[in-house]
Amino acid sequence: MSSRTVRLARIAAAIFATAALATPAAAQSVADFYKGKRLSIYVGSTTGGGYDSYARHVARHIGRLLPGEPATVVQNMPGGGGLKLANYLYAVAPKDGTAFGTLQRNLLTAPLLETRTENAGYDPAKFNWLGSLNTETGVIIASTKAKVQSMDDLFKTELIVGSSGPSTDFLPLFLNNVIGTKFKIVQGYAGSVEAYLALERGEVEGRVSGGWTSDRQIVEPWQAKGQVRYLAVVSLKSSPYFPGIPLVTDYAKTEEQKQVMQLILSSQLWGRPFVMPPDVPEARVEAMRKAFYALTKDKDFVAEAEKLKLDLELITGEEIESILQKVYATPPQFVEAARKAIAE
Repeated sequence: MSSRTVRLARIAAAIFATAALATPAAAQSVADFYKGKRLSIYVGSTTGGGYDSYARHVARHIGRLLPGEPATVVQNMPGGGGLKLANYLYAVAPKDGTAFGTLQRNLLTAPLLETRTENAGYDPAKFNWLGSLNTETGVIIASTKAKVQSMDDLFKTELIVGSSGPSTDFLPLFLNNVIGTKFKIVQGYAGSVEAYLALERGEVEGRVSGGWTSDRQIVEPWQAKGQVRYLAVVSLKSSPYFPGIPLVTDYAKTEEQKQVMQLILSSQLWGRPFVMPPDVPEARVEAMRKAFYALTKDKDFVAEAEKLKLDLELITGEEIESILQKVYATPPQFVEAARKAIAE
């Protein structure tokens, strides 16, 4: 055999070996990828709140429903009312399928409505939305020691409420600006738990809850003891939790007020959304979505949710994408009115 033939044979062998090594990676299954991996689930708020509760509940179960059964860990990344996490998941987090998180619901419409996020580093349309495990209802809560004891009082008398950041203070802010309520917002509380502790200590007189699913565990015992009362439901639809309590939308007097409230409160529809970064391989996104949807039919997951008093009402990733498309198609005049209503 000539030296040239030997040389060509060695080159061919090297090419074949390289191809053989590359082929398994290129054709790697979802199960092969996730096997032995650690899945990081991020939360854009402190521990103990509603977003954190849902994320930890998901973390305890989703690994066994995914191909490859990866381990899971929850990481809290509070900051900017969830904006820090939104930017992290969009631009920094691994895009291989090992990272996802739950974002504060208002961040999905924030680039449209909030001046603080005009230059945000994320585009909601480019995220891979997994879905939400619940829709959400808000409620205006007042201490029975406060001068304000009804929704009608709120148009004449100030109610001091605690805020844990932009994700909660936009609710009393827009109600002040759209229908003329008189909330005084005290900022600086690290999370919803801290804001409720302030209410218990008498530092504030009330709270505008954007997420009753988790807040009810704190507030219901107080209401049963006559320490607080509910003034109005902050939602687009009535809630079985608050029979006889009016909707804030009942107080809209003009078509513009109705349209603005519809736009701002649309975020309640997707509850606590879970999301993967952009550009994750499609097969891994689909596997994660299937596992996420399967949670609501898993008997162990559902049983534990009932013990934790976590409502389950699946909103799919596709449904979130559809609602977002409609929201972002809102006529400009109503978007501008909504932006003014929540401007700081």
